[in-house]
Amino acid sequence: MGKVFAEDRIVPTWLAAARYLLENGRRARNLVLEIEHPRLLTDEDRRAIASVDGALRQNCDLSVLTVAGTLFPQGLYRKHGADGLAERYLKIMERAKKKGTWGTYAMRMMERRGRKPGITFNPLEQVIFKLRRASAQGDGNAYESVYEMGVHVAEDLDGEPLLAACELPTFDSALDGGKVSNMPCLSHLTFKLTDAKSVDLTAIYRSHYYAQRALGNLIGLTHLLTFVAEQAGIEAGRLTCISTDANLDFENWGGAPAGRALLSELEPRTTAAATPSAV
Repeated sequence: MGKVFAEDRIVPTWLAAARYLLENGRRARNLVLEIEHPRLLTDEDRRAIASVDGALRQNCDLSVLTVAGTLFPQGLYRKHGADGLAERYLKIMERAKKKGTWGTYAMRMMERRGRKPGITFNPLEQVIFKLRRASAQGDGNAYESVYEMGVHVAEDLDGEPLLAACELPTFDSALDGGKVSNMPCLSHLTFKLTDAKSVDLTAIYRSHYYAQRALGNLIGLTHLLTFVAEQAGIEAGRLTCISTDANLDFENWGGAPAGRALLSELEPRTTAAATPSAV
């Protein structure tokens, strides 16, 4: 049975879902996280993120921002802006990507193989172009539900990828089709235009690890949503994350006792009133 967690901000929503997992065997299906204002963080939220970050660095050589960066290169965007972002990021990742891995979600969002050998295109740019054209400032029709970024790429009868103008792939059937592991956990991204002036983002995960990945994922998705909205000239709206198979993986926080202690420590940190700031 599915369960919905709806809060204003990232950290309280994630924490409510994590505590639900703790109370229900640490694994559940179809958790829906509805975050009304994902860009807002309080000082208490930031301290909670820092605590999770410390646990990850100590136990699995990972950080919250590293996880977030797999979805969108926020630091690179802030430093250099949008012009040439994809080319710059892909060039960096050519050197940085670990051998034997498939890379990052952002890489697959920004570059896709075309029908002809050696031809690539940028699916993320396509989605932004369509949103900008359909917005109140554009001259197109304000369709609400045609801004999809699918991680599974459909193929035609000849085995060639169908270049749907709204697809943002992270799953590549040619590279990942025969795998049962080491493949993307994020299955699909869908952007929804509201009243031709704001955009919401829904992300669907086939498998989701709430200690190691989920908090960083929510931050990265927020960075992605904000980038798309800014480049399309519209407002960033709600973030929804659907975890079809959610796991509370305490081993990445140092084990079950340490995981329970950290969740208990975080609980009061997210309830204090404070002036929110942008993520």
